[in-house]
Amino acid sequence: MVAVREKFLGARHFLPLAETIVEASKKHASDTRLVMEAGAGIGYYIAHVLEVLPLSLGLALDLSKFAARRAARAHVRLDAVVTDIFERLPLKSESVDLALNIFAPRPASELLRTLNREGRLLVAFPTEQHMQQLRNSIGLLNIDPRKEWRISRTLDPSFRLLHTQRCQWEMELQHNDLEAFVLMAPSARHIDVSGLPGRIARLGSRVKVTGAVNIHVYERAKHCDI
Repeated sequence: MVAVREKFLGARHFLPLAETIVEASKKHASDTRLVMEAGAGIGYYIAHVLEVLPLSLGLALDLSKFAARRAARAHVRLDAVVTDIFERLPLKSESVDLALNIFAPRPASELLRTLNREGRLLVAFPTEQHMQQLRNSIGLLNIDPRKEWRISRTLDPSFRLLHTQRCQWEMELQHNDLEAFVLMAPSARHIDVSGLPGRIARLGSRVKVTGAVNIHVYERAKHCDI
């Protein structure tokens, strides 16, 4: 899984999303000292954020020791910890200035506990249109049309929404890129991956695909005490 993620993300297919996350981080959390990403995987997004926040340190949290090991090498100012983000996070209360949560579950109570009172939480999640061409042609799982509502329910009333933004971009993916994306996506746990090469082989040599991700920036609700 780690090698597959490295292959796909290293090919810069999701670079427009990383750049949008970077700009949102600069706009809303430019004085950040500690950046934490919950469910960071190989550290791709937090490494991009650290690159433009030269005074910040980063901490990547992930359940996979293999992903965390790779994340620790993603940036010179990034450390990584193997942990279940739904357990108590290995951080002091109010110690985080910018919390990232990108394509990952959201442990709302721990995000609230660890985020300082002036801190920001950035959440990125796919829209129904994200990679839709592959969902139709390869049979991937559909994205819940109520996803945005469910995220709001999870974070309310502890957080107040400050900013929303949609990042949409176009990609041309070859067959090896398609296979890498499917294997690193949640659908890989729910479909018959043994038949994946055959399904991909029936597609054109280059497939046009749309990325579509919502980015929400939150602050702690003023009435919420730890």
